[in-house]
Amino acid sequence: MMWQVKHPNDFVEYFRPEERQLAMFNAKLRVQPSAAKKIHEGACKTVCAWIECEEFQVLGQADLIKKNLGDFSIRFNPHVNPNWVDPGNNNISGDKFDLIMTEDRSLFVVNGNHECTEE
Repeated sequence: MMWQVKHPNDFVEYFRPEERQLAMFNAKLRVQPSAAKKIHEGACKTVCAWIECEEFQVLGQADLIKKNLGDFSIRFNPHVNPNWVDPGNNNISGDKFDLIMTEDRSLFVVNGNHECTEE
């Protein structure tokens, strides 16, 4: 599996999850409901969900951001649920977040400041 990034000009890039981390800014969780429902009911898997974002950054191993207190995982698996869901299994399809990060093959929403400051 690789992360696919499709640019507005239709240029496509692929990134290995174990080598790169993606940061997606002003990111909206999108799903094609009819296709997701069919998969949920037993049809073969096909692309039916994605994340649209205004801007993204690709981070290497030295720059990895780890999940902090207040951040939360999100997931999409149409065999289990035809919607994007949070840890409470709430439907968050269509929701928009300031920052979504990849963590290997998983995703999490950043809910706070990850900057360290010296005091």
